[in-house]
Amino acid sequence: MYQNTIYVNETSNIPLMGVDFLGLIDRGTNIIEIKPITLCNLKCKYCFVSAGDYRTNFIVNSDYIIKGVKKITEIKGAHDLEIHIAPYGESLLYPELYDLLTKLWRIEGISTISMQSNGLLLNKKNIKKLESLKLSRINISLNTLNEILARNLCNSKNYDVNKLLNNINLLLVSNIEVLIAPVWFPGKNDVDIEDIIKYIISLKDQGYPKIPKIGIQKYLVYKTGRKLSRTHPKSWGYFYEQLSKLEKKYGLKLKLGPKDFGIHRRESIPILNLKKNDELKLKIVSKGRWERECIGKITEENGIKVLLQKPFKFTDNMMGSEINVKIIKANYKNNILTAKFPPN
Repeated sequence: MYQNTIYVNETSNIPLMGVDFLGLIDRGTNIIEIKPITLCNLKCKYCFVSAGDYRTNFIVNSDYIIKGVKKITEIKGAHDLEIHIAPYGESLLYPELYDLLTKLWRIEGISTISMQSNGLLLNKKNIKKLESLKLSRINISLNTLNEILARNLCNSKNYDVNKLLNNINLLLVSNIEVLIAPVWFPGKNDVDIEDIIKYIISLKDQGYPKIPKIGIQKYLVYKTGRKLSRTHPKSWGYFYEQLSKLEKKYGLKLKLGPKDFGIHRRESIPILNLKKNDELKLKIVSKGRWERECIGKITEENGIKVLLQKPFKFTDNMMGSEINVKIIKANYKNNILTAKFPPN
C-alpha cells in the first residue's frame, strides 16, 4: 500500500498550503482543515477526487502539520477553533493519526477535533483509542443500508454494512459525536436515504443516549472525479426542496448549516495576489498524484498544483527546475491554486 508514496515533512521542500490534496486549508472560518494522507481503502464509483487510484500517494508528517497549524492559530486567535481532518483518502489509514490528535490538543485555542471516514476500518479497539484521545466528532459516509448497493457504489466486495452499523452503535455509547453523511444519488438511492433516516430515528427508540446527526450531501460531478453511470446531479433548488419534504415527513432536521457546527467567520491567512490567467515562475518540488501533475513552490508556505499539458509528463529530471506557468484556477477563499504548463 505504501509503495510509491512521498512522505512530506519540513525538509521535503513541499509547502503545506495551496495544494488541494495535501496539507492545510483555511477557508476564512474558525475551522482549520487538515489533509494528511491520500491513501484510501476504497475506490468508490462516485468519488469526486478519484481516491484509491493515484499513481503517487502522499503522507504528511504530523510535526510538520502541527507547525503549520500553530502559525494559522496565531492569525485566527487562540480560541474556539476546530480542526477537521478531511483527506483525499481515508483518515484511519494515516499512520500518525493518534500522535496528531495528541499534539493538536496541546495547541491553545483548539476546542474541537473532527474527522471524516468511510468507517470500514473502525473496530472496538480503535474506537476506544479515539475516545481516549478525545476525538470530538466523526463524520461517516453511509449511502445505503443495502449491502449489495453499498458494495456496488463503493466498488468493494467486502463492504460489511452490519459491521459498520455495529461500530456506529459503539460510537454512540462513547464520548465521540457521530454525523452520518450520505450522498444522495438521484434515482440510485432515493429509498435508501429514507431508510437511513428511519434507522437514525430507531436508535432513539432503542434507548441510545444520543443519536447521530445526518448531513445529506448533494451528488456533484467534477471533471477529475469518478461519475456514476446513468446518474445526473439535480439542481440545488430541487435538492433542498426534497430535504424540506423529508424534514416535514420525519420531524428530523436535515438541512444543516454552519451554525449547527459552530462555524463562524475568522481572520484568514494572507492570500497571494494571484488571479486566473496570471503567469509566474516557480520551482518544481515534487511529482503529483498523476503522471501529468506536479507540485510547484511559490513561497515557503504556499505551493501550487501544476497540470502538465500533453505531451508533457512528469519525469525526475524536472525536480528542482524553474518553469513558467499560467494560473487556471485561483480560489480566493482558501488560497488553493492550480496552474498549467506550458502556459500557452
